[in-house]
Amino acid sequence: MKKPILLIISILLLISLIGCSPKAEPVEPEEPGLEEPIEEPSEPVEKTEEVDVVLYFGNNEYILTGDEKLEWMLTENRTISYGPDVCLEEAIVRALMDGPKDTEKMSTGFPQSVQLIGVNTLDGTSYVNFKSEGLNGGSMEERYIISQVVESLGNLDYVDRVQFLIDDQEAESLMGHISIEEPIEVE
Repeated sequence: MKKPILLIISILLLISLIGCSPKAEPVEPEEPGLEEPIEEPSEPVEKTEEVDVVLYFGNNEYILTGDEKLEWMLTENRTISYGPDVCLEEAIVRALMDGPKDTEKMSTGFPQSVQLIGVNTLDGTSYVNFKSEGLNGGSMEERYIISQVVESLGNLDYVDRVQFLIDDQEAESLMGHISIEEPIEVE
């Protein structure tokens, strides 16, 4: 009878020792790809610049009356913003296309249908590239477009001439009236 009691006491002692011993914290296995997030480099900040320019627009009174005593073009001072995606020359042409702020006195020769592909300047020549689609109008519109662009870009020290392109190609004229086969010199 002593042996069974001794055996029961031994088992109880063993159970109490196991139950009282400190338990280790369970360690969870690491999952692949759950590391600390790596900070992505931030996108480069597009730096835009601003410059004051002089833009040329048609004189509404001249257009309405045809009075040769009047200036046929008037100027408007404007601050133009440009940046890495749009050069200053292109920003100027786009501002001409948008028209003047003072619409009572001035207007643009650009019909709303005209689309600019882009402007690049190389060795003193600004290449102004339009899509052929929507490029139509009379001789007066064509004359104003050419003059507005040449005069406005000509105010930049590094532009000596303007070459108009249509669909990336040299062309005879913008709208069928005035030759643009050669670059137009800035006066």
